[in-house]
Amino acid sequence: MGFTESLRTCFGKYAKFDGRASRPEFWYFYLFCFIYMFVAGFLLGVIGASDAAADGAILILMIPIFIPSIAVAARRLHDINQSGWMQCIFIPGFFADVLLGTGYVIYIVTLALWAFWFSQAGKKGKNRFGAQPRK
Repeated sequence: MGFTESLRTCFGKYAKFDGRASRPEFWYFYLFCFIYMFVAGFLLGVIGASDAAADGAILILMIPIFIPSIAVAARRLHDINQSGWMQCIFIPGFFADVLLGTGYVIYIVTLALWAFWFSQAGKKGKNRFGAQPRK
């Protein structure tokens, strides 16, 4: 699956949380999200947007990619036979940082776990979430 095919698939399954997603589908979509937000941030910096204006613009620019990014992450977790809800692992880290002042330690640990999960090869054949996605 190539870059453009991955984008077509992810935006075509905009809010589809069931089924499975291959590694290329997931990683190409997240690469697109990174480039999209990097370019947006760069352009906001070039035009000299204030912090408040940049925050508002970034929030608006995240609207079209927010739901598909959660959906493809859920489908990717399904491919390794995990619940899509496992992507919520960042929530306790956020509250621990806010309430306990742990710094970035919990974020780094959860990011490492997140990267490990999403980098795993999918389960061969059919699993409880459906048929194996094509590559």
